[in-house]
Amino acid sequence: MQILLLPLCILAAISSSGQEAIGLRLQQFSGINSTLLNPALGGLYHKKWDLNLVETVNSVSNNYAFLENSKAGEFNRYRSIQNIYSRPDIPADRTPGPNSLVLDYYTRNGPYYGDVTVNVLGPSFLIRLGQHGIGLTTRGRMEMESIFPTDLGYYTYINNRGKVNMTPSHLNGMAWREWGLHYDYSIGSADDRRLVLGFNLRYLQGYEGLSIYNEQFSYQQIRTDSFEVSPGAATLAFTNSNLGVNENTPYAAKIQGTGWGLDLGLLYEYVGERWNCNAGIALNDLGGIRFRNSAQLYQFRNTTTLIFDTDPYTSWTGPADLPNKAAQLSGLLSGDPNAALIDSSFMVGLPTNLVLQAGFYKSEGLRFFAVYQQPLAFRDNQLHKASTLSVVSGWENNWVGAYLPISLYRWQRLRLGAAVRLAFLTIGTDNLIPWMSRGNLSEAGFYAALKISPWPKNWFNGDKAKGGKQKSGRGMDCYDF
Repeated sequence: MQILLLPLCILAAISSSGQEAIGLRLQQFSGINSTLLNPALGGLYHKKWDLNLVETVNSVSNNYAFLENSKAGEFNRYRSIQNIYSRPDIPADRTPGPNSLVLDYYTRNGPYYGDVTVNVLGPSFLIRLGQHGIGLTTRGRMEMESIFPTDLGYYTYINNRGKVNMTPSHLNGMAWREWGLHYDYSIGSADDRRLVLGFNLRYLQGYEGLSIYNEQFSYQQIRTDSFEVSPGAATLAFTNSNLGVNENTPYAAKIQGTGWGLDLGLLYEYVGERWNCNAGIALNDLGGIRFRNSAQLYQFRNTTTLIFDTDPYTSWTGPADLPNKAAQLSGLLSGDPNAALIDSSFMVGLPTNLVLQAGFYKSEGLRFFAVYQQPLAFRDNQLHKASTLSVVSGWENNWVGAYLPISLYRWQRLRLGAAVRLAFLTIGTDNLIPWMSRGNLSEAGFYAALKISPWPKNWFNGDKAKGGKQKSGRGMDCYDF
């Protein structure tokens, strides 16, 4: 587990990482980008069209391990790193040099988690046609997340002398691309209020899939290379055509599964003389991907207490060894290396989540929002999104904007973020502190978007609708249809 989470901590320090990109989704010029939070938010966009060139939102976070005396963005420092040490392995009379990193481990009374997300929105657009909004999105995504028990904590494991109560845990991951259709429809009950309905329908093409989850069991280390394992069960599903035959075979991305995804959104907006407000609800990422090409689904079940020898599983040449190791384990449990292989296809579900959102804002100037995201876990073989409660304050006009989100992540960590928009470029983070000061680094965040919309010059000099609301497309000097 330490080996699995070490790259996660390093990525937090050296890569562009972020969480929910709240400062990007709630701008008055968010357009197609806002529909990723709630499809109905596309109905609040007041211009004729919006074109996203590229958006990247990536995240790394865990509560298992951290890098001492580190901060995000120190690229020159990390390029010169020569050694990485584990804190428990460093003698008391030795101090690591300046070109070294020290990894230490948290001690907790609750479960551990690890999250990695890469999300790139490619060329995408939104067109407003009266009450209708029509858009297309292209997106590439990679997500991996895990929940595992307290007993696997480094110091807890040592103190318990290798005794682990393995509560139900999981590790799920998937890499895929999406082709999405967006539609929203505004129903106006009066000149100053309306109801917006929206959806995103996406066709999914999966490159990689992984799902591991277990029932309750326990094990005890009895020698350096063996464990005593109680009755229990675990499921392993993975794709392997992209893994390569051996270490000399290059990685080749292939589509190994397909599926569908759906977002549904509802939003109510009231437009006042000075202030506007809205409230919305969305159900995002319904669906999943069924992997059929080179997919393997194993179910291991142990009905009696056994002694598990780790020697056959300690030598690995790479991920391509996974099918052989799974067959070895099947042979150990049942005497038949193929008994545990129960299917040549499996599904990984999308990270379904419920979004509640409300805003209180001016057409130009101050803006205040609250957003709550709650994961909905329907099955074990599903990506699980983290729960997040955010309060966002901001200010913006045609050319510039600034947002300050404060988020409670997983009901455990309070994060202060910031986002700045200059014309068509937005950069920001939902977690500012790791970029500003040194400390125990276990997470970091960064997002950016570059887009084009109708030229904002003299935008607010155009015709006004009743209630002070800007009419779509009026007052523009160029990029007009």
